[in-house]
Amino acid sequence: MKYRSPTLTPSRPAQLLLAIALLMAAAGSSVAQNRNTVTGFVFTPERRPVSNVPVELTNEVYQVLQRTRTDGSGRYFFVGLSSGRFFVKVMPLGTNFEEQSQEVEIITISRPGGGTTDQAYKDFYLRVRKGGPEIRPISGTIFAQEVPNEAKKLYEKGIADLDNNRTDAGISSLLESLKAFPEYYIALERLGREYIRQGNYEFGKAVFTKMVSVNDRSFAGWYGLSYASYALKLPNIAVEAANKAISLEQGAVEAHLLLGVSQRLAKNFPEAEKALLKAKDLAKGTSADVHWNLALLYANNMNKFKEAADELELYLKIAPPEAKLDDVRKLVAKFREKANAKT
Repeated sequence: MKYRSPTLTPSRPAQLLLAIALLMAAAGSSVAQNRNTVTGFVFTPERRPVSNVPVELTNEVYQVLQRTRTDGSGRYFFVGLSSGRFFVKVMPLGTNFEEQSQEVEIITISRPGGGTTDQAYKDFYLRVRKGGPEIRPISGTIFAQEVPNEAKKLYEKGIADLDNNRTDAGISSLLESLKAFPEYYIALERLGREYIRQGNYEFGKAVFTKMVSVNDRSFAGWYGLSYASYALKLPNIAVEAANKAISLEQGAVEAHLLLGVSQRLAKNFPEAEKALLKAKDLAKGTSADVHWNLALLYANNMNKFKEAADELELYLKIAPPEAKLDDVRKLVAKFREKANAKT
């Protein structure tokens, strides 16, 4: 399943609103190329999300591009992808579940004055391995619920509709599911994502607020609440929720990035720098968005033009080959000039 628009969906909050702030439409076109993501959830056959499962992203020749593990809600997340065909592989090693792989395609369509971004969703339902010795179950926290059959059927109908691009019908079924069982965790998560995808941040914020009241150990819930609050320009709520997400998944690059841009929105520039530098350290040179937003912070808020130019140089190194980066290079030269003028 795919959907397009700003992300928890196709382009994270840092990537939509802050790209505008950097002044350059041409540069914005190139930035969008590297904001594609692949995400989803891993479930047991009983539809229970499972955590701490290794997940790999490979290209068409099966080279491993990124590795991660599912979080406490069973969610995995890959960021900073160019257009192309990829494979997501779930490897429940040491368990009695089979390894699974699914193909996913990222499509970025250029348009005058900018580009679109893409986010692909692939959920996995693990299958029990046939034959062989009994192996230990998957480790990690599982958030389990006893869900009424009526709510479960409505949720499954909603997911089927959404997977087939019947968005209105899908959202309607999810809402009916939640009427039948207001605490339905995975229904809340999917409904929140759909509202964010549509840019309905007020509704998204309400849904994610409910979600974290049901499970306050939900990374996806706190991240979603932070995202929606950032989009609504509620930086204090966004910062608090991002910190909650980080407390649950300290290695989540996207959460540190979101914290950084939320602190910047709150005009807490030293804290914004701290969070973005942490994201940079964790990303290990794989996230163009981190370098881009550090450049924004340094140039527009901290008068650190040398550092801004350095970050854009790093951005240029990992930007996708199809990106048009002449305007970014001009900006690097401009920042170098300003840095030299200060000395």
